[in-house]
Amino acid sequence: MTWSRRTLVLTTSLFVLIVSVVGGLILSRSSDGVDAYLTTPGVVQQPSIGTNANTNGKKFKFVEVTPVDGSAPITLRTNGIPMVVNFWFSTCEPCKREIPALNAAAKRFGAQVSFVGINPNDTIESAKTFLQKYGVEYPNYLDDGEQLSAAGVATMPTTIFISTDGIVTSRHSGEISEKDIAVILLKNFGVSA
Repeated sequence: MTWSRRTLVLTTSLFVLIVSVVGGLILSRSSDGVDAYLTTPGVVQQPSIGTNANTNGKKFKFVEVTPVDGSAPITLRTNGIPMVVNFWFSTCEPCKREIPALNAAAKRFGAQVSFVGINPNDTIESAKTFLQKYGVEYPNYLDDGEQLSAAGVATMPTTIFISTDGIVTSRHSGEISEKDIAVILLKNFGVSA
């Protein structure tokens, strides 16, 4: 039996089409649980690239950071009061939107809670310009990535609440409101204005 070129091309094309359709059906059935895993309430995705590590209940590892004013690097401490650590950078839109809430909370709770900003992305000049533009009064530091890594932060903004003994009590990924901060401070530390 001799095959014409046209018959060979049509047969090969049909074979590829059938294999593609059958393969697609098999692959789509094998991933049925994935959507449920990602969208089912109460199901927590395990940390991986692009997600923050769950460090609740663990000791917050403080590493050396550089004050935005350019002074000598320091290692932060809780100093006997709870601490709120916010990871941000100047071109992050949610960071820009939440800064007024962090400013207000720092003014409202500042006598009872230490507020700190950590920026792993910007230069001193960019960070200073941002902080001046938004009137940030609480201390801010630049990080070379070590504090970001030690804290298990992969997305920003992220706000971490730390007890007086350095234990992470809560973590908020994404934009945070002043109300959210107040609720968490009351729940975790009994702090109210």
